[in-house]
Amino acid sequence: MVDTQERYIVPALRRGLAILRMFDRARRVVTVPEMSRELGIPRGTAFRLAVTLEAEGFLQRAANSNAFQLGVGVLGLGFDYLGSLDVVEIARPILEALRDETDASVHLAIGDGWDVVYLLSLSSRHRISGNLAVGTRMQAHENSIGHALLFDCSAQELFGLARAAGVTLDGDEAERLHKTIAAEAARGFVFFRGLYVPGIASVATPVRDRAGRIVAGINVSDYETLPAFQDAEGALAEAVGRSARRISQGLGASGLA
Repeated sequence: MVDTQERYIVPALRRGLAILRMFDRARRVVTVPEMSRELGIPRGTAFRLAVTLEAEGFLQRAANSNAFQLGVGVLGLGFDYLGSLDVVEIARPILEALRDETDASVHLAIGDGWDVVYLLSLSSRHRISGNLAVGTRMQAHENSIGHALLFDCSAQELFGLARAAGVTLDGDEAERLHKTIAAEAARGFVFFRGLYVPGIASVATPVRDRAGRIVAGINVSDYETLPAFQDAEGALAEAVGRSARRISQGLGASGLA
């Protein structure tokens, strides 16, 4: 009796994947005769498979040779996999360390239109704090992470997002908000001190994926009297920035100092 799973296997796809697995650190170049011999397939079949993989970007011709080496398409698949990992899973240990370093509450949130949705909320270990529950929503313009999530938006895009969410911002308000966010983006972080909640301060910055897109934001947010906020725009902002870069790198981002 034929194995049920085997009935649905596509032999050509399996052979193509087998070719990709032939490459490793010690073997960067593979010839068509080697593919044919090691996979037990005709040379013409091996060649067609290699050319198909080349056309899709997974293989490329080696310099001055008819042999093949891995193409950038394989690298892209790896980064896409990293990017698909749960951002909370990547961020949790980094934000736990940031919480312990600053002795203040930390949060991770994503954007949903004009809303900021909290995915992770970690209170200081030894302080009773009215911390935000996971799933809490806030409007972007009244939230430090919300500002960070809008760093890459033009004034028109910002106005469009607000309008789509039913948030009333006239032209002057949208322009002022955009100028504020542009200034925050230029320095790399958002700093609120008692702006919307008296006595609470917050430092936020965005998290980016491998394509450089903003996919989330983090902040340290707690009582403004805490020692960490005495140098909010210096040491604290640097600590938040380092943590955001580490999370971004976990999502496949590169070129981050």
